[in-house]
Amino acid sequence: MSRELKAGIILNYVSMGINLAMGLLLTPLIISRLGTTEYGIFMLANSVIAWLGITDFGLGATVTRYVVSYRAKGRFVRQAHFLGQAVMLFSLMGLLALAAGIICYLYLHALFPGLGEDSLHLLRVLFLITLGNFVLAFPLRPLAAMPSACRRFLAPGLAGLVQAMLNVGLTLLLLHLGGKATALTWLAFALNLGLMLWQTHYAVRTLGARVLFRKPDLRLYRSMFSFSFWVMLNQLMDLLYWQIGTPIVARLCGPQAVVYYTLGLSFSRYFMMASTAISGVFSPEIMHRIDSRATPAEQTSLMIRAGRLQLCVIGVMLTGFCLFGREFLQLWVGSSIGAHTTEVWWGALLVLIPLILPLSQNTGIAILQARHLHRGRALILLATALVCVIPGYLLTQRFGTPGMFCGTALSLLLGHGLWLNLYYSLRAGLEMKRFYREVFVPALLPLFLCAAGGWAIPVFIPCTNWGMLLSLCGGFTLYASIVFFLLYLRREERRELFHLFRP
Repeated sequence: MSRELKAGIILNYVSMGINLAMGLLLTPLIISRLGTTEYGIFMLANSVIAWLGITDFGLGATVTRYVVSYRAKGRFVRQAHFLGQAVMLFSLMGLLALAAGIICYLYLHALFPGLGEDSLHLLRVLFLITLGNFVLAFPLRPLAAMPSACRRFLAPGLAGLVQAMLNVGLTLLLLHLGGKATALTWLAFALNLGLMLWQTHYAVRTLGARVLFRKPDLRLYRSMFSFSFWVMLNQLMDLLYWQIGTPIVARLCGPQAVVYYTLGLSFSRYFMMASTAISGVFSPEIMHRIDSRATPAEQTSLMIRAGRLQLCVIGVMLTGFCLFGREFLQLWVGSSIGAHTTEVWWGALLVLIPLILPLSQNTGIAILQARHLHRGRALILLATALVCVIPGYLLTQRFGTPGMFCGTALSLLLGHGLWLNLYYSLRAGLEMKRFYREVFVPALLPLFLCAAGGWAIPVFIPCTNWGMLLSLCGGFTLYASIVFFLLYLRREERRELFHLFRP
């Protein structure tokens, strides 16, 4: 494993740990300072603006794919031409996003008729700030994608770490000074834009990226859109899975219910961060190997290699959440949401259990993109998500936020658990039986031992304070990690894990 790859994994996990700590430490403080209604509006604004992400038509992932290909072939002049065309195209996309955002802004009152005048005014203010952040970042996206495409992870990882630390410190400062949702949104604006500017500077100064501006290359645009259209469908699918529930819950149940729903889904985000911290540094290697004509069997081996590491991490996390999740939520946000902590815990589990499968297979996304097979994945998951939105809406109308959790779980089971695995096997030629045999089957015994070793702890040792809970969680994590290390990891994987932490 290269030094850059090791540094990328370690720094990704350190940044993930800081972001996780920020969520754990700051969420109850933010809810208590803002109140459940204002916090619900704060989360709703971010959810609505996320839908404008499809206005880039999937070109963000396309930039990485093209740059990797040009660098593998040594075509650096062509790469400079491509980057210039991408900057111009992204600037146009930014204007389209602005137009779409203004239209959405004008109809916020129709989208959420149940909001009071004060809540609607706050939503409009937060929406405009977030829209400005979103639009200004568009021209910077092509060069910001360069470090990952060049498989440079050390400096970008440090920059992400600094951003995460500034986010924590400045959020605490703003809350101490009495800042509300508007101040927190301006902070996110400044930090996100600052990171994009640094990434652009790093690409030009350190990586030597050149940008050639010439007249629009319509042939290149057609080639880019033929690839990116299907990436856009994947983005739309992700929105249907993870963002559609928030406006539905807000419309049917009100802004306070948004708090319960987003808290439950927030654990999915932490699990995804843990998984993509590994797959994110494997993706450029996958694209490079496929450009070097790797066979489907070799691609499956890469998928297995990343999947086993991912399952170790998320398996320990899921078992711990099953055992200690309810007690954690009671101590974490119980004072703000009261009896709804049990609802949030069950809702989170409904989503997390089927989510384990796609999180252990997400390097397959890079394989499909590199082989131009991602369109099938997009159609499968988009169709599944669209179908499952209907029962999710109906269940939410009848049962409230638990209904939307059930709709999300149903989408994951059908789309990722069934249809996508058939596509990996039948269309991409990946050896999915071997994947399950080498990734999931050996994990059954460690998962059973982890659950058996920890199930009685919350029953006989009640977690009435943070000290007790952290001690029990720390002890369980150590026990589960040893179990997976000894009974799951292969000898070469243990050796690689030791090498990961060597200078």
